[in-house]
Amino acid sequence: MSKELGIEAVWPEGMAKPPIPYSPAVRAGDWLFVSGQSASDLTTGLAPEAAVPEAFPYYQDAMGKQAAYLYGRVGRILRAAGLEPERVVRVNQWYAADMKAPGYERGDLTVNNKRYVREKHRFFETVSPPSTGIGVRGHLVEGAKVEADFTARYSADGEYPVAVSAPGVPKPAAGYSEGVRMGHWVFLSGDLASDWKGNWGEEGFEGEVHALAPEARTNGLYWGDEPVAKQTEYILGRLEKVAEAAGTSLKHAVKAYVYLADPADYPAFEDVWAKRFPDPLDAPARALVPNVELGAKGCKVEIGMDLLMPEAAHLRRAVTGGWTPKSQEPPAMRADDLIYFSGLMATDPATGLAKEAAPTPGLPYFGSAGYRQMAYILEKARRICDAAGVSLARTVKATLYFADLGLYAGAMEAWKEAFADAGHYPAATAVEVNRGLWVPGCGILADLVLYDPQGSGA
Repeated sequence: MSKELGIEAVWPEGMAKPPIPYSPAVRAGDWLFVSGQSASDLTTGLAPEAAVPEAFPYYQDAMGKQAAYLYGRVGRILRAAGLEPERVVRVNQWYAADMKAPGYERGDLTVNNKRYVREKHRFFETVSPPSTGIGVRGHLVEGAKVEADFTARYSADGEYPVAVSAPGVPKPAAGYSEGVRMGHWVFLSGDLASDWKGNWGEEGFEGEVHALAPEARTNGLYWGDEPVAKQTEYILGRLEKVAEAAGTSLKHAVKAYVYLADPADYPAFEDVWAKRFPDPLDAPARALVPNVELGAKGCKVEIGMDLLMPEAAHLRRAVTGGWTPKSQEPPAMRADDLIYFSGLMATDPATGLAKEAAPTPGLPYFGSAGYRQMAYILEKARRICDAAGVSLARTVKATLYFADLGLYAGAMEAWKEAFADAGHYPAATAVEVNRGLWVPGCGILADLVLYDPQGSGA
């Protein structure tokens, strides 16, 4: 069925097949979506080649070894798909933060990604693609330091992504592109409210050290001071400048990736977002993820985006029906041959966690919470698909955020059932955030992408 849909799983020759509903990558028309890759051998855990010998624990760096192994596999996947690294338009990194430590607090910086970045630059020799790096509590592979997923584009006319840089905007410290343009698509890196200098060494410096740009700072002297609002305004303004440098604007954004260190900051963030996108049905689809570690001191929010160029604006339209989000976004946004969903949880507007997804009172150990929640999420997704006139079988990419990876096995049973007849399993990434998601009891947030060329229906 997948080939009939223009969708095909990519399996490099000789690559191990783990006992989960998994594809290393999925090709969908001109798109390639690569599942989250870590330094795992896919069958037993961390690959021996990526492990630091116990007898010599200080002679090698675990992050560097794992990154080298990870990018070796990504190279195999891209070659099997007939692509070069230069075709990659987005990279997401999920770093293992030390959130399980007893003294861990929000705002701590516990990730050292220097050697990962070194391996990444060796892999991407010309243009380092737009990038987002987020600290998470856990990965599926014991001992994994990092997991990364990738989006790439084919081009019949030989076009490559072109780096976009906005004049006067501070450049990312890790050296990745602020954005790239390819055809009528633009991809923007996840951005923080940092000028990559902060207040360290400033004349008259006093107080806590932080990485914030001067324009994004608040003084904390009065009631009602909401740092995340100021930071959000700054980030959106900077993303607008990068979009303009590419020849487009945020009004043509089709998907936003938003990460908040503290879910309590959501109302202040949403106030600013609603000013920028006052009509929820004209706002981009959005994955809004809480309880993560961000990579700069004092930064509370990170935002990345995918956009269309103005000449492709007619290919952008909201999908309505099937579900109405409580927050400021449409259920999904159609953009050319993709449909971006907003983040889905097993929620009911009347009860929070939906009754169908909740355990039976008095029988909390009967059944699988992961299965119930994922089954409910996928049923919600089907209702949105019905409103869009497409099949859930067209799902090509999923990013799954868990409050507890103990829910993963049950969730994958529901996932396997949903895609058993699709002919492919979507490319997928699964990570664990810290402390919980948006609604008490909800342990899974699913961010889905579907492939449906305009006018194809089905």
